[in-house]
Amino acid sequence: MTSEELSPQDPASRLTVTLRHTREGLGRVVATLRSVPVSELTYRVSEDARATAEIVLAPADAPRARKRLDRMVDVLAVTESPTMATP
Repeated sequence: MTSEELSPQDPASRLTVTLRHTREGLGRVVATLRSVPVSELTYRVSEDARATAEIVLAPADAPRARKRLDRMVDVLAVTESPTMATP
């Protein structure tokens, strides 16, 4: 099952990534996840030169995505939590 096939009742995983904000940060996150089906991605920048990316994906894809994100040089932390997929 891919994240595109998730119904609103299916569980999903949410990865919250805290990273140093750079001009290339969002592009690096997207490039890192290029082969992982993602149903939602948000990216926010705070005033303290930090950025937060929230990624919603199928639970089966979360471990692989987390490993890839953990290897990124700008990433400070990756946390995972369950969520309900949005329609």
